[in-house]
Amino acid sequence: MSIFQTMNLPSQHRVTRISQVTDEEIWRHLVTPTVKGLLGSILKVESNQVLDTVAGLFPGDEVTNLNGHMLADANGKLSKDYVRYPYNHTLYRTVNGAMVIKRDGVKFEVFCWFGDIDRGKGELIFKAALRDRVYDGTKRANDCALLEYAYDNPDYHKRISTELSSVELSIYGFMPGSRISDATGDKVFDQFVTNPFHFLDNPQNFLALFHRAFQSKRGPGQYSAAIPDVAKYSLAGFERLASKYGYDLIEMAASHYHVAKWAQAGGYAYSDPAQAEMVSKLQAGLEAIRASGTPLTRSQQSWVCVLQSLRPVDLVPSGFLMSGVASGVAGRTGDSGQDQSEQRLRWPQNNVDDECLWLYKPLSAKAQGFIPNVSFQPKLL
Repeated sequence: MSIFQTMNLPSQHRVTRISQVTDEEIWRHLVTPTVKGLLGSILKVESNQVLDTVAGLFPGDEVTNLNGHMLADANGKLSKDYVRYPYNHTLYRTVNGAMVIKRDGVKFEVFCWFGDIDRGKGELIFKAALRDRVYDGTKRANDCALLEYAYDNPDYHKRISTELSSVELSIYGFMPGSRISDATGDKVFDQFVTNPFHFLDNPQNFLALFHRAFQSKRGPGQYSAAIPDVAKYSLAGFERLASKYGYDLIEMAASHYHVAKWAQAGGYAYSDPAQAEMVSKLQAGLEAIRASGTPLTRSQQSWVCVLQSLRPVDLVPSGFLMSGVASGVAGRTGDSGQDQSEQRLRWPQNNVDDECLWLYKPLSAKAQGFIPNVSFQPKLL
């Protein structure tokens, strides 16, 4: 037996296969025709550099230091303004704006900006990312500087398989000049549409804003008008890249009902049976509302799902309160008086706490027929 040690350098240095996706592949397979049209032609590569700071090159270009690592600055003073793992930053100038591609060892993300980023007038209209989930459920996941949310919760962020490799997709695409606050000057309503769950602590204010949003064409999270072809083309692009670089599974976390239905239409399934039951009962509740003579648009369906989190439940408008409970799904604030094994119906993901509504799709031959045996719920005491 040899006494010499072997090592897996890519793994030890957090270099995963998804980091090898090229800029050309990102442009070709993820940036949609409408986004390319808005940006205009690429004029030049302005910079390609490795950065180690939370601050980016212009307003809105910042990254994160979620684990709060302390590194010494130029004066030797400990600071949280630096990231633990540096990231590559490439800036492409276009006719009408700019495209930025960032990557580290576990994630890449493309950002498309419309307008003058140098003068603070650039508007983020598109971003798309793929992230290797190998470290999810541990603090190491948060060492990635390209995160908006933490992924260290051992229950809600656990991997659905330790045998199959997986990447998470994320996508964002909104038309320039269509933000609610820009069109109306109403920043509070803009914030409500961005994330209505933040307003649940003031039920009367929530209801007033809900009624406004319900009559609009915007679903929850849609503070600007969606770019039409993002939903049409993005899943195929993500899956093509994930497959090419050898991943077995692709996953996403669905923020709202309309997002989950889009994922299901693309062949994605819910990872946790208890969450799947919750969504099924919400869907049945929506069907009951329709059958009662109240037809709902897709965006209104999403709003009604959000509404189920309002407490006390007697504040929910007549005709919109869904009956039934969801077994095996932990409750949230306001549900404490109930049996913790059975909670009222609610939308599982609120982007406030750590719970995610995970969906997955097998990609490789190895993953065909795979069904997760997983629960994301904390163990009940």
